[in-house]
Amino acid sequence: MTPFHALYPPVTMYQQPEPLAWMINPSSLNEEGKILTVLKILCGLWMTVMDLMLYLISERPSMATWREASEQLHISLRPLTTAMVIDEVDAEMEATKNIFRMSSKDVTPELLLSFDLDTSLTKPLQETTPLLHHILLSAMQTVRAAKEKKHQHVEAYCTMIKSQIANIHSQNNLAFQVIHGLCLFSGGSSHKTIDLLS
Repeated sequence: MTPFHALYPPVTMYQQPEPLAWMINPSSLNEEGKILTVLKILCGLWMTVMDLMLYLISERPSMATWREASEQLHISLRPLTTAMVIDEVDAEMEATKNIFRMSSKDVTPELLLSFDLDTSLTKPLQETTPLLHHILLSAMQTVRAAKEKKHQHVEAYCTMIKSQIANIHSQNNLAFQVIHGLCLFSGGSSHKTIDLLS
């Protein structure tokens, strides 16, 4: 659960819920009074508002009778959580510039011979873009497929997608495009194919 002290001021170990809070006539309270009463009850139970919300939106059987309230909470929170995810992914993509930044002048025979997709891009990107990584993995495979590991190259696919996104994000992010483009060129691919895939 969320640490108690994160949302409430320190209280003594022996603090109990206010007994009248359980028996008070709600018609005698305005909206603010009702909210404050609920908060006092939670405080006495050593719970936070976040604990209550997370439990309410869970799939626990005990929450079946409160399903409508749970769905309304989902709807209310979605714009906020979506905005938080967007901001986090944007920050992650900004952080990838140190991984992807490269120009054609940086390409040497030694770099081409030593380049390894896993060590050069995949692992650093997993550390730098954990949220985007989980989003892409969930988009590419079902929960069951992930558990059974049906897709053997899913991490490589993730890296390639992130690389393309990074290049759109900034044209200076060429670490994958330069290497991949040269591989396609050496394999005899047409210029249109190279432009499309790298």
